[in-house]
Amino acid sequence: MVSALDTNLDAGGPPEPINDLLARLAEPRTVESLNRLLDHLDLLALLVVGLDGLLSRGDTIADSIGEAVRELRPAGSSVDVGQLLDIGQQCVAAAPAVLTMLPVLESVAASELSDPRLIDLASTVSRAAVRGAAEASREPAPKAGLRTLWRAYRDEDVARALAFVVTIAKALGQELAAGPNAGNTQSSHA
Repeated sequence: MVSALDTNLDAGGPPEPINDLLARLAEPRTVESLNRLLDHLDLLALLVVGLDGLLSRGDTIADSIGEAVRELRPAGSSVDVGQLLDIGQQCVAAAPAVLTMLPVLESVAASELSDPRLIDLASTVSRAAVRGAAEASREPAPKAGLRTLWRAYRDEDVARALAFVVTIAKALGQELAAGPNAGNTQSSHA
């Protein structure tokens, strides 16, 4: 069988493009590759459609990524991707500990410990303790005899604080007398 390629070469002229193609199609590696390509033609078509969609929306995708980076970046600073990855790894590492603490946190949230009034009271006591400790470190402590205590009690602020402590002590005594679970009602302060 005489092909167009053989005829053209015998004529002494340069091979035509069709003859180059026919020569390549006659190679076993080319035939094998074409068969593999034909076997996966549906996948190839899907890939081409997807790539076309990606390229046609490239501007929109680039704009979205740029906007996300601008939102992550505070004014004048750059985003440190390594630091973001470190924070993500720390969150993943901390997750098991947080999960084991969830029952405790739920219990605290459902109890009176989450009452905003208790939190405000704890803040008041904390501020007073810090200020009192600072004053005590600056001034020498007076001898704590009955006369010193009586003079301290005559101070309006001391009398108010002692009355407050006595009132809390009375309420605590009542709670203790009622039993350990008497005050454990579910609170709606969470």
